[in-house]
Amino acid sequence: MLDWSFSPALVWAVLGLLLLIAEVATLSFILCFIGLGALIVALTIWLGITPSFSSQLIVFSGSSLLLMLLLRKTAKKLFAGHTDAPPDYAGQKVKVVKAIPDGGEGTIRYRGSDWIAFSDTPQTISEGTVVQIETIEGIRVKVKPVA
Repeated sequence: MLDWSFSPALVWAVLGLLLLIAEVATLSFILCFIGLGALIVALTIWLGITPSFSSQLIVFSGSSLLLMLLLRKTAKKLFAGHTDAPPDYAGQKVKVVKAIPDGGEGTIRYRGSDWIAFSDTPQTISEGTVVQIETIEGIRVKVKPVA
């Protein structure tokens, strides 16, 4: 007969490794710290420091939270790249397909598709005018007239 009982250290270690693997798939920079917290608990159990489940939960919560607070920003910068570069759409010049009234919405054509456009300018932007994309907010594009 097979004995499928696992030691608590093995359970925490497997949980930690699964969370680290899940982090590679998601790149959320949260799961890795929770996984590392689980591995720390596995180590403390193996060393005999945390025999009770409540002490294991305290070490898990504390180490996961501490690692996340101390290292998340650094990990994001290191692995996610730099976000200092402007998006590729910023500053693109496009034509207005349907006039954009003051305080209302119109339409622009960008990359072969029509987009809902709006502007903060106090005047109507007429059809055929060239505008510059400032940001994309959901499905709407904020534009400004080209000076």
